Amino acid sequence: MTIVDAYLRLVSRWRWSFLLALLIGSFVLQAILPNGTATRLTGFVLFMLIFGGALYAGRTGRRATWAAIVLLLAAVVLQIVNVVAAGALEGPLAALALAIVLGALVATFAELIGDRGASADSLVGAIFGYFVIAAACALLFRQMEGAYPGSFRLPEGAGDLDTLMLYFSLITVTTAGYGDITPVTPIAQISAGLEAALGTLYLAILIGRIVGQLAPLQRGSAGGEDKGPP
Repeated sequence: MTIVDAYLRLVSRWRWSFLLALLIGSFVLQAILPNGTATRLTGFVLFMLIFGGALYAGRTGRRATWAAIVLLLAAVVLQIVNVVAAGALEGPLAALALAIVLGALVATFAELIGDRGASADSLVGAIFGYFVIAAACALLFRQMEGAYPGSFRLPEGAGDLDTLMLYFSLITVTTAGYGDITPVTPIAQISAGLEAALGTLYLAILIGRIVGQLAPLQRGSAGGEDKGPP
């Protein structure tokens, strides 16, 4: 059994719970590990494994799955070349990573919407999708600031830009808005506003739908337990 086979078995068994734990873990590791070449490569490979797993767990056909595998391998190779070339391929790499994340988001939505029955796994999948929105927007903001420096007003002595954009995306999608990082250009402002709106609608519609489906099941289960013998 190869490492890939073992990973896919874990995804098949634990599905969204496993992927959610990996995604949150990758966020934490990105923040606490020192910024360097080895850390960036490790984080990128972990990032791609997570979203590759999401494409595998979602409702994708065989062609879409193989296309996703090709994109993932291309992204890893491009990241290695980018490190060797001292960041010369940041733009294409960010665009490819964003395409992979968006594909994973679509696959997650298709799985959750196509699943007629609600379960704890589908609720965890919806939470995973919520964090995928934050990850996708973080990549978008990172690309925006890299291509057009000054798109965001950053705090003095700001550290790693990837971590800063992930932090900004997380507080934007949750509408916390601490104000320490602010969008400056019109496109950055509109993008941040759209993420906040998308996060609010996502919680209200998708997660609300799943929780609404779970509630009658829980009440029915509780009622069945309360019934005594005739």
